[in-house]
Amino acid sequence: MAKALRTAALVVGAVALVATGVGALAGAGALGAAAAGTTGAVAGISTATIAAVGTYASLAAGALSLASAAAMPGQTVQGSSTTFATNPQSGLPYAMGRTRMSGLRFFAATSSRPGYTKFNDLLWFGALLSIGGAIDSIESFKADGVAVTFDAGGNAVGQYRDYMGQAVHLGGPQSTALNLVVGGGTAPGWTSQHRLSGITHAMWCLRFNKEGEMYGAGAPEPAWIGKWVKVYDPRLDSTYPGGSGPCRALDETTYVWSDNPGLHALTWALGRWQNGRRTCGIGAPIANIRVAEFVECANICDANRWKVGGVEWTTDSKWATMKRILQAGGARPTKSRGMIGCLVSAPRTAIATIESRHLLDKLQLNVTKTRRDRYNTVIPRYVDENSDWAVISGSAVQVTTYVAADRGQRTKEIDYPLVQVFAGEEAKQPAELAAYDIVNSREGGPFTWSTGPEWIGIKTGDVINLNVPEEGLVNQPMLVTKATPDPATGKISFAGETETHSKHDFALGRTTTPPAPFTLTAPDLKPPPPATSSWAVTGATTGEGLPAIIVIGTSDMPSADAILLEYRKAGEDAWSRPAILSATGQILHVISPLESTTVYEVRVGYRVGPIDGSFATIGTVTTGTGRLTQIGNDIVEIKDDIGTVKADLNILTPNVFDLTQLLGTYNAIMQTRTTLEGMPIGTVVTNVRTVADSAVEDLSLLGAKNAEGTAWNLSMSTVYVGGGKTLAQRFNEVEAKAANDLGAKVTDLTQAIIDGDKAAGLRLTTVEATLNGTGGQPGLTASVAALMQAAVDADGNVLAKYVLALKANGRVGGIVGTNNGTLARLDFDFDEVRFFLPDGSVMLTIGPNSEVYAPKLRVGKLMVGAMDEEFIANQDWAADEVTQVFPGGLIIKTGKYRAQINNETQFSIVFRDPFPTVCVSLVPVPYLATFSIYRDLWLQRVGEPSRFGATVGTQSSTGDDQRLDGFDWIAFGR
Repeated sequence: MAKALRTAALVVGAVALVATGVGALAGAGALGAAAAGTTGAVAGISTATIAAVGTYASLAAGALSLASAAAMPGQTVQGSSTTFATNPQSGLPYAMGRTRMSGLRFFAATSSRPGYTKFNDLLWFGALLSIGGAIDSIESFKADGVAVTFDAGGNAVGQYRDYMGQAVHLGGPQSTALNLVVGGGTAPGWTSQHRLSGITHAMWCLRFNKEGEMYGAGAPEPAWIGKWVKVYDPRLDSTYPGGSGPCRALDETTYVWSDNPGLHALTWALGRWQNGRRTCGIGAPIANIRVAEFVECANICDANRWKVGGVEWTTDSKWATMKRILQAGGARPTKSRGMIGCLVSAPRTAIATIESRHLLDKLQLNVTKTRRDRYNTVIPRYVDENSDWAVISGSAVQVTTYVAADRGQRTKEIDYPLVQVFAGEEAKQPAELAAYDIVNSREGGPFTWSTGPEWIGIKTGDVINLNVPEEGLVNQPMLVTKATPDPATGKISFAGETETHSKHDFALGRTTTPPAPFTLTAPDLKPPPPATSSWAVTGATTGEGLPAIIVIGTSDMPSADAILLEYRKAGEDAWSRPAILSATGQILHVISPLESTTVYEVRVGYRVGPIDGSFATIGTVTTGTGRLTQIGNDIVEIKDDIGTVKADLNILTPNVFDLTQLLGTYNAIMQTRTTLEGMPIGTVVTNVRTVADSAVEDLSLLGAKNAEGTAWNLSMSTVYVGGGKTLAQRFNEVEAKAANDLGAKVTDLTQAIIDGDKAAGLRLTTVEATLNGTGGQPGLTASVAALMQAAVDADGNVLAKYVLALKANGRVGGIVGTNNGTLARLDFDFDEVRFFLPDGSVMLTIGPNSEVYAPKLRVGKLMVGAMDEEFIANQDWAADEVTQVFPGGLIIKTGKYRAQINNETQFSIVFRDPFPTVCVSLVPVPYLATFSIYRDLWLQRVGEPSRFGATVGTQSSTGDDQRLDGFDWIAFGR
C-alpha cells in the first residue's frame, strides 16, 4: 500500500512539505474512493469512515469527481490556478502580483462534531496556495463566486456561519501548524507539528448541510484573491548604486510587495530561498546578474503601467517562467558571457559605430523575417478578472498600413499568461504588448558580423550604428542580441536586429503613424578614398642606384579587390599609374626609375569589381640621388682635378687631359657597342675607380635601353683599411626589364669585415622576378633570398647563421638555421612541410592548422603541456550538474542530490541542459554521509532515461533503518 500511495503523495513527500503522515493522509482523502467496499484502515482512518463520506449524496460526489479527474492519464504537468484539485504532477504554485488562486489540495479528511454519531459531517481540506516565502495579504475569499468572510476564529460570517471555516498562513516562518475548529471538531491527524514555513496555505472545512441548500452541487470551488509573493527592489536598497532603503538581495525579510514584471524577473533570477535551500527560481549569484538591466525594466514598466500577475508552477522550465514574467513587461531574458540580463522595449541611443573597416569576416544579412513570422494582426490572450480570472481572447490589434503592404491580413494569436486585466479596467497592457510584437516582427534580422577585441565592451542589449554602405547599411541602428568573444582568436562575434526608434511611440499609442519597415539603402558603389593614416611614402635610391619612391601601406577597406597607385611630378596635371596591386596583406612598392632629387606627389585609390574609387594623396616626397648623377658629378670632379694638375705641372699640351679627351675615350668604348645586329641602341658604359690612402673603390656600370626594354649590369668592389676597421666587399647586380611589364633581377653581396674585436663574414644573394599589374589585374612578385653569415668576437661569442626566404605575392616561407655554440636550431616557416622516403612515399607531413600526419608513428614518451582549449570550452560546471562534451559527440553529465531519504520513494532527475539527441544510460549511486551496516535502502533507475532526465527510486527489503543521505548519478549520451 505504501507504493500505491506514493504517487498521490509525491508533491508532499518529495519536498518534505509536511510532517510524516500528511502525505499518506492526503492520499487517503483524495483517493478514498478506491477503498470503498474494503476493510481495514488508511493512515489511521477506517475504510468505513472513508466510505461514509460517500453518503453525502452531492458533496462527496463532487469531491470524488475531482480526485478521479486528477488521476486521469495524459494530463499536463502544469497546474491550474482556477481549479481546486489534487494533482501531484502539477508542481508547486508560485503566485505573483494580485491574482486568484484556487489552491492545490494536499490534505483531505473527514470527521464528526463532538457528540454527533450518525456519520462524519465535517470535510477538511488543506490548500497549498503559494511557495516563495511571505506574501502581502489575502484580499478576499470566494466559494463558487460568492464572497465569504470569516471572523477571528475562522468561522464564516453570514449564510455559511457554522458550516464553513478557514485558517490561512501567509507564508512566513511558522512556529506551529494551522489550527481550525468548526462545530467543536478538528481535522483528524493534523497536529501542531504540521508546519509549512515559507509556504502560503489554508485549512478549509465544510460542514454537511442535510437540507442540501448549501452544497447541493458538491464542494464549492474556492478562490483566494490576494497580493502574493514579495520581491527584491534594488531601488529601495541603499547598497545598490542609486538605491535608498532597507531592501537587500537574498534577505527575504526585507522584500517588498510589487506587481512590477522587472522586479519579479530579478527575484526569480536570484531564486527563492528558505533555510538556506532554494525552493524555486533560477538561483543565480547576484554577481552573475546584470541588475541594472532589470532596474531599467522596472522603471519602464512603472512608466508604462505594466503589471504582472498569475501563478507559475515548479514543474515548468525556470527559463520559460522567466520568459513569461518578462513578457508581461515587454522584455525578454538574455544569457551572455555567464551573465543573466534582459532586453527591454524602450528607445535607446547608439553607443558606438562599427564601420566596414572594423569587420573581420563576412557580414551576413537577413533583411526581413519569414512570412510566417512577419504578421500585421495580433489577437492577445490574457487573464480577465471579469471572466472569473479565465484566459480570454481580446480584441485584435491591427496595423492597417502593414495589411495593405502585405496584401492581406496575417493574424497571430499570442498568449500573455501573466498579463491580467482587472475589473473596470481597459485592456491597455495587452494591446500595447501586441503592438510591440507586430512592429518587432517587421524589424530586419538577424544580422551577424565579427570584429576585433576592441569592441569587447559591447554587450547584449546595446544599440550600435552599423555603417557598411557597400552592403546597404548606412549608420543603421542595430540592437545587439548576442555578443560572443573567442579567446583563441580575439574575435568578437555579434548577432543583432535593426532597431527603429519610432516604433516605441506607436506601440504605446503616442502616435498613429506606424514605423516604416526596414529596407536597405542603395549603396554608393564608388569606393571611398583610403585613410591616409594607413599609408606612408618616402623618397629613396634603389640598390641599382636609381631614384625611387617607396610606398608602404595596408588596405583599410576589406571589400577592396585591388589598390591603384599613381604619381606625378609636382606642378604637373597628368598622373601616371605604375601598378595595380593586390589588396591583400602588407603593400611595399617601389616606383622607379624617376628623375633624381625631384619632387613628386603620390596618391592611392581602391578598386571594387570594375569600379575605381576616389583617390587620396598620401604624400609629397623628393626622390633620392641617382647613381648615374653621382657618376656625372665624379666625372666633373675628375675634370677639375685634371685642370689642377695641368696648371701645377705645366706639362704636355692643355688638351691631353682635357675632359673632352676623357669623354672621347668613353665615347669610343660606347661606339663599339652601339650596334647590335645592325640596330642602333642606346648604351652606357662607365668605369670609375676612386683611390684614397686607406681605401680603393672600383665601379663598373654597363646599361642598355630602347623601346623594347632596359638592361643593367652593375659591379662595385671596395677594400678599406683604417680606423680600426678592415673591410673587403663586392656587390654585383644584373637586371632586365621589358616593355611588357616583366622584370628580373639578381643581386649578390659578399662582405668580410673586422671591426675592433669583432670579425664577420656575410654573403647575401637574391633572385627576383616581377610582373606589374595591368588592365585591372594585380601585379605578381616572386623572390628567393639566401643569407650566410658567420661572426665571432673577443668575448667568446660565436654565431653561424643561414636564412633561406621564399616570397611570392607577399606570402613568405623559409628556413632559419642558427648555431651559437650552445644551441643549434633549425626553424621552418612554411604552410606545409613534407618528408619523403627513398621510394617517394610520404614519411611525415606537417600541414596547415598545425596538423601533423605520419603513416607510421612511434612515440617513446609523450608529454602534454596543456589541455586543449576546445576541450576546456566544452565543459559546463554548475553546483548540481557537470557536463563534458568529448570529440566525436560523446557527452557525459554528472550530478548529485543531497538530502536525507527515509522511505521508499521516487525522484525525478531533470537535466539542467538536455542532451541534444539521446541519453543512452543513467546510473545512480547511493550516498551515505557516514557508513552504517544497518541501513536497508537501495537505489535503482526506474524505466529508460530520456534526453531531458530520468527517474530513480529507492526500495527496501525490510523495515529496518531505511535511510540514505542522497545519491550521485552519471549519464551518457549524445
